[in-house]
Amino acid sequence: MTKTEKKSFHQSLAEWKLFIYNPSSGEFLGRTSKSW
Repeated sequence: MTKTEKKSFHQSLAEWKLFIYNPSSGEFLGRTSKSW
């Protein structure tokens, strides 16, 4: 992505939600329960 391209607020929010909790991999804040 270049600097001229900007993601919409909705896209950014969806990515943050996926980072905080990813149900498909069971990750929380990018880490699995075993990595804590």
